[in-house]
Amino acid sequence: MSVIQIPTIESIDLMTCRVPLPQGPWGDQIHHVTDIEVAVVDVHGSNGLVGTGFSHTSGWCGKTISALISEIIPDVIGLKVSPRGLWQRSYKYVHDVGGAGVTTHALSALDIAYWDLLAKSLNVSLYDMLGKCRDKVPLYGSGINLNLSVEEVIEQVKRWKAQGYACAKVKVGKPDLEEDVMRLRKIQEAVPGFGLAVDANQGWNLPQALRAFKMFDSLNLLWIEEPLPSDDITGHKILRERTNTPIAMGENTYNLNQFAMYIEEGAADYIQADLGRVGGITGYLDIAAIARAHNIPMTPHFVFELSAQLLSTVPNVSFSEMTDGGTWSDLRIVKSAGRIENGFYIPSDKAGHGIELDREYLEAHKI
Repeated sequence: MSVIQIPTIESIDLMTCRVPLPQGPWGDQIHHVTDIEVAVVDVHGSNGLVGTGFSHTSGWCGKTISALISEIIPDVIGLKVSPRGLWQRSYKYVHDVGGAGVTTHALSALDIAYWDLLAKSLNVSLYDMLGKCRDKVPLYGSGINLNLSVEEVIEQVKRWKAQGYACAKVKVGKPDLEEDVMRLRKIQEAVPGFGLAVDANQGWNLPQALRAFKMFDSLNLLWIEEPLPSDDITGHKILRERTNTPIAMGENTYNLNQFAMYIEEGAADYIQADLGRVGGITGYLDIAAIARAHNIPMTPHFVFELSAQLLSTVPNVSFSEMTDGGTWSDLRIVKSAGRIENGFYIPSDKAGHGIELDREYLEAHKI
């Protein structure tokens, strides 16, 4: 019986792109986003196969992430494609310039490429290699819709329900909190019995958040996401102790230790780790394991074409986020991947992660 040889890394290509939002700017309490910047990594193995990975930012600092990737590349050339070992080596290599943030963004792109190349070398899908827990993953509809009228948001939520999504998430953060309450009540009246979560995008201080949670209490929301700045673990703990609605966090949290502190302090009920920000697949699986130990579900943020696929390998899940108009397929970053069917994501069964990027479009938007 022939033995499959794990390849070594022969070379790594790097490209940084600025992709426009086709439906216009995104906005919430603290952001105004006109582009998504993407760092794309192609790892060439000694067996002739190529693994592809990526990281992303909301419109700026993509070149900063790529600059750090270019610093890491010479240190891994010639090494065997062993994703966890490479991750630990590179994390140690860059840790002195930061244990989270730009460093974990850079590691994400490389790590996703390593796992893709390893699965291709074994001629299996990523989810089969990692160990599939389910064939399909439930999705929830998510809207970047604070700027829309309540009537427009209602139509959006109705469409998600009709398409089979598990629940809905909408933005909050109007200058008048009473307007937020009014909008949410109208949505629930128009789409009764359909679970509703909200996202505050780190826009409140602690007194504002306490007031908002109490005013939202009667709405029985699934969760309130990022009510405070993401690095304020103590504030989230106080908020969780004094209020009733579950808290979701993780979109802007970057490494295992940060998530562990949130979980151990009892400050988070849903973990929304982002594959492109937490060190890729290796980082995500570590975070999922500590969440599982505390019986907390994973509810990943963004890039559902890969996030939902990885969620098929994780026992502790709730839903994956389908950002309306903001999937990587919508943005033309991804040319083909798995498919959505009746509110579920069914991953591709191709070898590797099965995600094909739209290379021609990305080249046209290369920085």
